[in-house]
Amino acid sequence: MDQKIVNFVKKVVPHDIRIFFRKLNWKRHYILQNLFQAQKPKVYCPIAKREFKAFVRLQNELITPTNGARARQRLVWHFIENKLAILNRNAKLLHVAPEHAFYQVFKNQKNLTYVAGDKMVDGYSNQKGVQNIDLTKLSFPDNEFDFVLCNHVLEHIPDDGAAMSEIYRVLKSQGTAIITVPINESFEKTYENPSITSPKDRKEHFGQWDHVRWYAPDIKDRLEKHGFTVEMNRYGKEFSTEAFERFGFCNDIIVVAHKKP
Repeated sequence: MDQKIVNFVKKVVPHDIRIFFRKLNWKRHYILQNLFQAQKPKVYCPIAKREFKAFVRLQNELITPTNGARARQRLVWHFIENKLAILNRNAKLLHVAPEHAFYQVFKNQKNLTYVAGDKMVDGYSNQKGVQNIDLTKLSFPDNEFDFVLCNHVLEHIPDDGAAMSEIYRVLKSQGTAIITVPINESFEKTYENPSITSPKDRKEHFGQWDHVRWYAPDIKDRLEKHGFTVEMNRYGKEFSTEAFERFGFCNDIIVVAHKKP
């Protein structure tokens, strides 16, 4: 479908209605894909906290049929729940561009002060409970959050340095940012070119019509320039082949950026 049509639909159709139809679509695919499939080991979504016959295969993604979670989202969720134990502590969390699957769980956590924010640019409608924010110029005071969760956002922002600086500013001392971006590990240096502006050219050069760069592993250096101590965590490597497939994970790098004391 043409991207202009997609953006128009996103703008005029309320978020809740779009989610309703997405869920119907996930359920439809789940039923159809499992009608004549041979019995296989069941899979488990750590966000939904339940088993399924299989994940829904849509294009190149494995989708949780009830909440739409992708492989990278299940991976990040398992990490923040089990390694950072965010759900088991009193903390203040800023969630940038909240994923539907995450938002539904986070907003019900009594121990969390949960702030969800997104930039309501053309093509997005206001989502109930989500603030309109600009990650390059946040309105929050210094040292406000224990955690910032920012999944697949920075590759959309022309001045990602300003966004990194703002994330650092609003984190408390020893606070943690959990960041994921598309990383091409064959690149020695992040590839960006501000003269590439058309959706067609951006898709060709950066992988998606609204991306402005392909990150390399040097995202670590870019974050460290803004004061962070950075860990490039290949979390999926901690699991057996059987567990990896059961959870429907991927091998993405989770960038864990700590604010120095």
